[in-house]
Amino acid sequence: MSAPRTTKTASIGAHLALMKPLFPKRAWCASILLFLVVCASTQADTKPVYKWTDEQGVVHYGDAVPPQYAERDQTVLNSQGIAVKSISGRKTPTQLAAEAARHESEDQALKTLTANQTRDRNLLATYLTVQEIESLRDRRLDLLDSQSRVAQKYLEQLKEQLHQLEIRAQRYRPYNSEPQARQMPANVADDLVRAAGNITVQQANLTAKQQEISDVAARFADDIARFEELKRIEAGFARGEHPMTGAH
Repeated sequence: MSAPRTTKTASIGAHLALMKPLFPKRAWCASILLFLVVCASTQADTKPVYKWTDEQGVVHYGDAVPPQYAERDQTVLNSQGIAVKSISGRKTPTQLAAEAARHESEDQALKTLTANQTRDRNLLATYLTVQEIESLRDRRLDLLDSQSRVAQKYLEQLKEQLHQLEIRAQRYRPYNSEPQARQMPANVADDLVRAAGNITVQQANLTAKQQEISDVAARFADDIARFEELKRIEAGFARGEHPMTGAH
């Protein structure tokens, strides 16, 4: 086992203890005084120095930070003037908000990078050719288009039902101003409200389906473009080319 490490002060003390029998009393006292001076010098050398900035942006150095600057950012320097530690001061609300925004931006960038990497792996693992992607795209779009046509037909039926109800409602007040016209029955009024509500819901469903068709087509277009790019990169690697410049 290696010998324990000793400090400079401990080494001097041990040396003096060995030399004590060789010195007269007065010389020995002088040696002790020299030892104490060396200790004080060693402690002074290892005492940290603090660096901070005041309100005007002026940099200060000292062995202690004044109380009015205790909540500011500080740097601790060793005896050689090398920074060995940073102490963060209290952040203002603006600084905290900026820091939170920066962290959120970094987190979002990391999530986007991870998602893109996962997408690339899935594309290469799922498809061998662009034609395979196009075939799946066409099947998806055909299914969605069929669902859209069904929704459109149902919407037309609801509109026809509402039209017939409106014709029927013309027999009653308040739509019919004839003196002999009766007040509209409650069930007719309920049917009108229900038919109008169904049309609103179905129109929203149809709009959502049409948007889904557009989104799926755009997503497949992006997948095809990215797949072709990944295949070009793979081919470039196989030829020993740099993936960005194409140079060997």
